[in-house]
Amino acid sequence: MSVAIAQPASETRVLSLIGIGHFLSHFYGLCIPPMLPLLAREFDVGYAMLGAALAGYAWVGGILQAPVGAALDRIGARQMLAAGLGLNALAIALIGFVDNFYAFAALAVLAGVGNAVFHPVDYAIIAGKIAEKRLGRAYSLHTFSGFFGGGVAPIVIVGLTALIDWRAAFMIVGAVGMIAAVVIFLQGDALAGEAPAPKPTGTAPKSVLLSAPVLLYFFFLATYGLATGGISSQGVVAMTLMGIADEATAAQVLSAYQFAIAAGILAGGVLAERFGRHGLVAAVCLLIAAGLLMLPPILTPVGLLLFAIFIASGFGFGAVLPARDLMVRAITPAGSSGRVFGFVFVGLSVGSGFAGVVFGSLVDAGLHDYVFPVAGGLLVVAVAITTAAQAAARRP
Repeated sequence: MSVAIAQPASETRVLSLIGIGHFLSHFYGLCIPPMLPLLAREFDVGYAMLGAALAGYAWVGGILQAPVGAALDRIGARQMLAAGLGLNALAIALIGFVDNFYAFAALAVLAGVGNAVFHPVDYAIIAGKIAEKRLGRAYSLHTFSGFFGGGVAPIVIVGLTALIDWRAAFMIVGAVGMIAAVVIFLQGDALAGEAPAPKPTGTAPKSVLLSAPVLLYFFFLATYGLATGGISSQGVVAMTLMGIADEATAAQVLSAYQFAIAAGILAGGVLAERFGRHGLVAAVCLLIAAGLLMLPPILTPVGLLLFAIFIASGFGFGAVLPARDLMVRAITPAGSSGRVFGFVFVGLSVGSGFAGVVFGSLVDAGLHDYVFPVAGGLLVVAVAITTAAQAAARRP
């Protein structure tokens, strides 16, 4: 990361450390979906039930983000980050020991509990440790690390499964996260969060969490999460059933899509700092991605064309994310980053959680051809919501 931006070594250290945690957060979330065909056979369950387990992972983690943001001042950002990562990694490692669906689902939910810490804690640390003029690139690098982890996950988990077996694969990747949690815990004040907001005096103002812009960004992230979660959770299955890729190739396409999101994030960080019109950037990127997702059932693409469609759409998905973070930051009072980001990212997790059930039901009903167009349609809805949020933020 130190090569990517010119900034003080202390800031680079902070971004590197929280980047490791965010990498593993997305890695763990994306190491399960490529295994769904195998897990469906192993546990003798349908994709909707497996999608429900993924929903538990997302919903529990999402709902807990708001109280995590509120508890930061009392517990400490570094301690919460290490504990959350450790719990997430432990639950993933234990999946390698289960022999039935219900034990798997319980561990998925436990992993979600650990996953709750990353957004509120990371954004509070960034607000406390990174200079204002470098926030665009800092948000970009932070988000990049997560999606890069998501891109690596299918390759690693499928590769380890092929080399050893699926149980050992989960144990190994979980052990790596537990080691990383110890490293983060030993960092001291390097990962201290933003100073808390001063307590109001006199008549208490309306909570910023209930303001129209914050609520609209909550729904924007929920819609965005539903679209991206549909592709992540059922993309491999849909491509396989559509006959445009086998399981191994579909996993590679999903990885390429995740890597393209990561590349789009880096480009989006530069755009966000230089161009400034964050709402317009978000709208253009999402509409391009939406149009591309309409193509698979029309063109039935295979080979390089299939990769090209998902790489291009992934780039659009990623380019919007730094603009998203800066739009939320712009409406966040000083000292409230943990609470506001924790709250709006509940929307992302709620949407992602619904995705497993909604898109898994489409697949179970034989409507796998609609997985990608429905995701594209949701992006159009997301554009309308973020446009409304921008308008609400401009009102006095």
